[in-house]
Amino acid sequence: MKTDTYRSAFFKSTLTRVIPWLVLLALAGCKEVEQKAVPQDRLTVEYSVDREDILIGDPVQLTVTAYYPTNGTLVLPEIGREKDVVLLSRDWNDIPREDGLTQSETRYSITSFRLGEHVVSTGTISCAVGEDLFSTNFPDINLTVSSSLPDDASSEIADLQPVHKLPGRIPAWVWIIPGSVLLAFLIGLLTSKLWKNRETLIPSAPPVPPHIIAFQALETLKNKGLLEKGECNPFYTELSLILRTYLDGRFRLNATDETTEEIVENLSRSPELNMDQQSILRDFMTQADMVKFAKGHPDRSTMESAFATTQQFVEETKMEAQS
Repeated sequence: MKTDTYRSAFFKSTLTRVIPWLVLLALAGCKEVEQKAVPQDRLTVEYSVDREDILIGDPVQLTVTAYYPTNGTLVLPEIGREKDVVLLSRDWNDIPREDGLTQSETRYSITSFRLGEHVVSTGTISCAVGEDLFSTNFPDINLTVSSSLPDDASSEIADLQPVHKLPGRIPAWVWIIPGSVLLAFLIGLLTSKLWKNRETLIPSAPPVPPHIIAFQALETLKNKGLLEKGECNPFYTELSLILRTYLDGRFRLNATDETTEEIVENLSRSPELNMDQQSILRDFMTQADMVKFAKGHPDRSTMESAFATTQQFVEETKMEAQS
């Protein structure tokens, strides 16, 4: 009985000393996390990456955090360049703040299927606030990709072993004569049928020029009434596809699968476009990307201007018919 009484007193004494500390720890855990102070009048970008040295095909987690005014529109460049940098997935969310800024966090999962060192992106991150445009370079991130094979692995392919033929029971000449007769019969039968069923070949019509296709598609888009309804996202999506299809046929590009950065870079070397036409193309495609990816909302006059600019660009750059 004395032992039980002693244990009970010890247990109560211990609880008396521990409970205040537990209460303090609980209150500390409920303390609101202070938000990081960042400049209020410009675009601020931070990033984190879990690793830069990988084996070929290993996923890399990249997080890009941007701070910008709440009335701004953020545009991030597309990531993905053949086998050098492959985009596996992307998601983002906005974190609420109380200092008049928007905090946007974009998470990328990327990898590479080509050995060597590759820059993730050379594009820019921009934010439009009214008539002001703030921009900064995409974080300088390099992926160093190594092979998963050991250093002493041989890259030579072993030769095939020689084929050992089984001895035949029937001489080869026994099969040659019937085979030749059958082949001659089939050739004669096929020739006879083709001669009986011959038809006069009609020359195919010449291909429709790219600018004619573009003008027809523009007229169809105009008749859909998207301008009158103010549906900017489907309008810019179709208008961008019409322009990219025209660039495919007119300049022999793979514009429907390339990023805006790659299209502008390729056409900047084309002698068929002057500086004004290159600038018009760059401005339109940047505006279309802002609507499609950054959820911008241009007014009707801006949409009509984009339509007219595309029509003018096709008219000025169309290939003249050869006499």
